Amino acid sequence: MTAISLFKTAFTSGNYYEAMNNALKKLDGNYQMLHYPFHDGDISSIEQGQEKLIHYCTSHLTTMKDQNVLDLGCGNGTVAFFLEGKYDVNRILGVDLNSNNIQIANTEKERLKSTKVKFIEDDAQKLANVEDNSFNVVINIESAFHYPHKHLFLNEIYRVLKPGGQFIIADILTTKKGGFFLKNWKKKMDFHHWSLEDYLDAFEKVKLNLVSKDDISRNVIEGFQRSLKYMNNKSVSQLVKLFFFINVKLSIYLLKKKRAYYVFYGRKEG
Repeated sequence: MTAISLFKTAFTSGNYYEAMNNALKKLDGNYQMLHYPFHDGDISSIEQGQEKLIHYCTSHLTTMKDQNVLDLGCGNGTVAFFLEGKYDVNRILGVDLNSNNIQIANTEKERLKSTKVKFIEDDAQKLANVEDNSFNVVINIESAFHYPHKHLFLNEIYRVLKPGGQFIIADILTTKKGGFFLKNWKKKMDFHHWSLEDYLDAFEKVKLNLVSKDDISRNVIEGFQRSLKYMNNKSVSQLVKLFFFINVKLSIYLLKKKRAYYVFYGRKEG
């Protein structure tokens, strides 16, 4: 990672995720999950905090055994591989609009010899390659804030879920409007944050049964703070450490002042 590539991450979401993939891989030689860490006790690494977030989200589900799982906004595929390894699922379809992420995911699929996971490039707001009533579980982790038309995204969840199917959405919500600079930066980064009220209204209109809504902002902030301590002890370049420091500090500030991290769990009634 060069100083130029680091600078470019501030201006488009594509540059950001490409740089984040490269930076995370430098930590231990493997690709890692692209989402925030969760703290519910002691965490010894960024990866452990990220895994705990997935465990927290999936703990809401009644079961994943023998289920068909749709991972919307699958990123580099690491979450799908984690689910494949930890739960006795039937199959997982990972969907992402970022072609670089899908390329990484497919390369990792070959390396890991994964048999239950497939990846496709598609838009979560209009899933052209996913049939009606075809999945038992839909998981969407830290991707929805990039969707400008989230009501279409929720409609798609309703369409592709089987009757009685379950969904998890982990999203970063807005709690306070930003100024001119923040609005322009959000536009460049394809950020489209909803408020809690926006979500609650949309769930009712789509007729998805929202079972729970949990604000886990404090857990995520603590996860980030523990991650900074972890990074200080890693033998990586100062530029990589600077990249993480800037991103973590910005994320903590936003979660304290202008954002909230929510996990929504619900069902499509049969």
